[in-house]
Amino acid sequence: MELRDLAYGLYSRKLRRELSGVTLPTHVGLIMDGNRRWARQMGMASPSLGHKYGAEHVEDVLNWCERAGIRNVTVFVCSAENLQRRGDAEIAFLMLWQAVHSELYFCDAYWPAFREIDFLRALRSYAARQSQRGA
Repeated sequence: MELRDLAYGLYSRKLRRELSGVTLPTHVGLIMDGNRRWARQMGMASPSLGHKYGAEHVEDVLNWCERAGIRNVTVFVCSAENLQRRGDAEIAFLMLWQAVHSELYFCDAYWPAFREIDFLRALRSYAARQSQRGA
């Protein structure tokens, strides 16, 4: 086991302990973004291989949600081609509709590189905001 793996495991456990007993969301929405950019960054021969890795990564993230007790998950899959076909205005309206009464968290990681600690940090951020509101 590498030192980095050990540190990652310890940090993941620390984050899970911090989340014990706090208010967590009942629903999480995720946008699978950056698959092609991730593939290019990784030096893959075909950027569309990123979609394969992104699709496989969904199961990991759903397992993290289940472990955290989050039972409702929406996964948004978008591409530039979809936006052009359906129209930017319609997509923007649908995204705004979904965002009403939502709390947004942005992570710099491309979807295939989104790690469990990124997910746990997002939950920690949510819990901190809920605590500030007195929820």
